[in-house]
Amino acid sequence: KTTMGQAISLPFKLASTTLTFYRGFFYYLCGKGRYTSYLPPSSSSSESTTIPSYLQAPSTATGNDNDDAENITISSSSWTISNFSKSPLFYQHARVHLYSLASAFYLYNKPHYRKLSYKQDIVDNFANVAIPGTGLPLSLFVWNKPLALALGLVCTASPICSFIASIHLWLKTRGKSSISNEYAIRLLAPDDWFSYWRLNCRVAGMHALLNDIPVGYEMENKWTFLEEGSKCDVPVSPYLDCPAIVVKHRNEEGGLGIHFYRNATDGGDWIIQER
Repeated sequence: KTTMGQAISLPFKLASTTLTFYRGFFYYLCGKGRYTSYLPPSSSSSESTTIPSYLQAPSTATGNDNDDAENITISSSSWTISNFSKSPLFYQHARVHLYSLASAFYLYNKPHYRKLSYKQDIVDNFANVAIPGTGLPLSLFVWNKPLALALGLVCTASPICSFIASIHLWLKTRGKSSISNEYAIRLLAPDDWFSYWRLNCRVAGMHALLNDIPVGYEMENKWTFLEEGSKCDVPVSPYLDCPAIVVKHRNEEGGLGIHFYRNATDGGDWIIQER
């Protein structure tokens, strides 16, 4: 394809991927996918036909005959499968990702094994994560469902961040990557640490909820884990047993550069360890 042809077709490819994202997400959020059992692509059950066509790999895809094949040899994806964004594995990962994303809204006000609710857990965790280059903590966008759904992370931020990431890779590789394919990977089947972290948290949250939060989930509390490990003579990471510590900046005025941390051994919130 010519450069002009690729430029003209790019908006249509991005729009198609974005539409697939919205359709797939709402299919699992409030459509048939919310109640349908998961079936792998190899399943011969008649129920497998209920998977929407836009969440299935094109029947004509062979992995070698895509016109854009030469443009997707460089990708931020760790997958080395040729023409990954058209492969059955890509669509399988997309279905898992979209279902997981939709499940967060099901879990939102439900009890969580670590907090009073899943909402409180993500608000606390997202306070420590920011959109790169903005300094804005993600916790700002998940205080309620409408904000997280419409104006926050899902319907707005996800497509925008995926597009910026695809442009960034294209510039970084000096045009050797495909914007449309990278956008599809980032939006539909991401394999970055953040996406895997959230997938793990949602699976754990769903498992704990559906099994009435088994006792073993208490070990998710780091201090409980250290205490119980010590009682059972299981090697755990060492920690200081002093009631509290004071951390001072070496060259700031008096009480300005001073911080107090109460140790968990004395009922505080901090586990204090040597580095």
